[in-house]
Amino acid sequence: MKKNRTLLQTMKRAALLMLALMLLALPALAQEAFEIGALTPVVLPAQDASGECALYCGPTQGFYRHGEAVIDTREPFVCFGQYDCWAMVAAGTPQAFGPVGWIEAAALSSLHGAAELGFEDALPVMIEEDAPLTDDPLSDAPEALATLLRGTQVTLLACFGDWGYVQTELEGVPVRAFVPMSAIL
Repeated sequence: MKKNRTLLQTMKRAALLMLALMLLALPALAQEAFEIGALTPVVLPAQDASGECALYCGPTQGFYRHGEAVIDTREPFVCFGQYDCWAMVAAGTPQAFGPVGWIEAAALSSLHGAAELGFEDALPVMIEEDAPLTDDPLSDAPEALATLLRGTQVTLLACFGDWGYVQTELEGVPVRAFVPMSAIL
């Protein structure tokens, strides 16, 4: 009887120890899971001929477009990378740029130095608290394209500082934009 009680207490302690170790490992696992790649803007030279290009929230014309969004490639802009025949860009400099979107790469004379954006490490994640979905993560008051509600399933494609770059849908149309990382951690 005493042997069984001692064995039971030992098993309880071992189970509690294993639980404690698993709980301690969770933040490290979460951090590792979100180390899927970071977006890094690269300055590209202003283009001579292109001018204004339609700006989409993803790498095809089938993605959401915020109003009549455009980017003037004759002005300073940054490029985060390219996918297929599309380039992920934003007007401005790496320290201060506007809305992020995608334009057809053919509009650019050069994508020298632009990374390939395959997002091979993308992860399905859940929005843990209501969060704004924006195409303008550097703005002091980013305009929300939509509010993603708690429980919404999205695909985390990459990280940009305190923002996650995700893919989801707005009214049945695919969209890639930013949500605070705190909303998915």
